[in-house]
Amino acid sequence: MTAPAAVLEAADVSVRLGGALVVDHASLALRRGEVVVLVGPNGAGKTTLVRALAGLLPAEGRVSLEGRALQSYSPRERARRIAYLPQGHVFHWPLAVASLVALGRHPHADPFSPLSDADRTAVARALAATGVAVFAARPITSLSGGERARVALARALATEAPVLIADEPTAALDPRHQLIVMDLLREAARGGVGVLAVTHDLILAARLADRILLMDRGRLVADASPGEALSPAGLAAVFGVDSITLDTGDGRLVLPWRPR
Repeated sequence: MTAPAAVLEAADVSVRLGGALVVDHASLALRRGEVVVLVGPNGAGKTTLVRALAGLLPAEGRVSLEGRALQSYSPRERARRIAYLPQGHVFHWPLAVASLVALGRHPHADPFSPLSDADRTAVARALAATGVAVFAARPITSLSGGERARVALARALATEAPVLIADEPTAALDPRHQLIVMDLLREAARGGVGVLAVTHDLILAARLADRILLMDRGRLVADASPGEALSPAGLAAVFGVDSITLDTGDGRLVLPWRPR
């Protein structure tokens, strides 16, 4: 069976920051309905790469969105098609949760116009999907870190974009909320979204991903299933760790165990 066309595709993408080559000829494809997880050590260039894919950084090479060059889209058109969830969940203003989630609808309308019926439906759907509808009237600043993380994800989901890029969506969350957020990303993929997520948690990556992109010193060195990409040899070469292998009811799991 022929694989479906990529909704987001990069070919030989390179990014330079301050004269330094941070991303070096990266190529990848993301399809609707799949979760691709990008992992690698600190400083590997993961955030720089996903920001370039979202059109937030200038890059060399080619990035295509739904078959068109990314730079051919206006910023508003691009924002309708790529929902970007950056690192951290810092909210400085006590905005009501529902109002904050509604910000995800701004690419679809004049920012000075009231929400349309379609906007309100999308916001309600995102609030329900992430389990934060109960907080709709509460100020975001009154919520816990895990709750804020789910609200931030709800705002991205409300855009109803075909691509969702999430950079460290589980950072600083406890294990339960990490699993909840990652399951929400998986659910978004089941709905037809192409999800690209960055994480440092290799166990979460192995549990969530259809494919894993392994990045090291600016280069993508693997694009494979979790079992292939997160092999003992791969962890040793990229992360500098020895690992142990556990057989679980859901398959083999390779765990970082000690520094080399």
